[in-house]
Amino acid sequence: MLSTELNALLPDLYTLLDGLRGRRIVGHVELVASDAGRVLLVRTTKKLHEDDVQRLTAFAEQNSLIFYLQQEDDAASRVCGEQPFYSLGNQALAFEPQDFIQVNADINEKMIAQALDWLALDDNDTVLDLFCGLGNFSLPLAAQVKSVVGIEGVEEMVSRATDNAARNALSNARFYHANLELDPAETVWGKESHNKILLDPARAGALGVMPYVAQSGAERVVYVSCNPATLARDSQVLLENGYKLARLGMLDMFPHTGHLESMALFVKD
Repeated sequence: MLSTELNALLPDLYTLLDGLRGRRIVGHVELVASDAGRVLLVRTTKKLHEDDVQRLTAFAEQNSLIFYLQQEDDAASRVCGEQPFYSLGNQALAFEPQDFIQVNADINEKMIAQALDWLALDDNDTVLDLFCGLGNFSLPLAAQVKSVVGIEGVEEMVSRATDNAARNALSNARFYHANLELDPAETVWGKESHNKILLDPARAGALGVMPYVAQSGAERVVYVSCNPATLARDSQVLLENGYKLARLGMLDMFPHTGHLESMALFVKD
């Protein structure tokens, strides 16, 4: 369900888009509720006429929107408004509209709190956060432990996570770009010791990195999943290597759909 503040924009936005000269080249429109304000992203298949750009910009300014425009194959550019961010407690995580972020802010906060609780953190822990994105778990982890290493396959997200750590004065979080389908044994971070591991992969799961996780010796592993099938498949690797499933939970990240977010805690047997 779209948030009330975004839903309120739809009638006027529809009228605006329908009146553009280039309405037929508008590919799609995205709306995001950020803590810096509402975000509007318009993607087009060709260049818009300058009159259309001015009309969209005026609409954004009149409604205090953060407006991004992505035309043809160009990258999305911010036309007006400040950098969007979302808050996690006293932390602020900056993002761009094309970045992956969790769509349900309330459930995201509950999910993070549960993951950190299940990891049973203390200030001596060294935590590995696989598929870390822009630091959604890494930054809350870093506030409670000795060090966090975040690994992400999208280079832009690694830069964003590094910037977010600096923005929040967290000097104990480091981030690396890596293909997690490949053996990490020869990487800098792969040679380090981590006593706890969190992973939050995409729907395809984390099969490529599971042997490394299973052989890491980590005391606790929390696996966050949006696909029960790949969670079950990947869990088998841990179970075959001396881990036992200690807790399993579901979070309704996507209300009114058949999709659920799952979380599993594995402990070394």
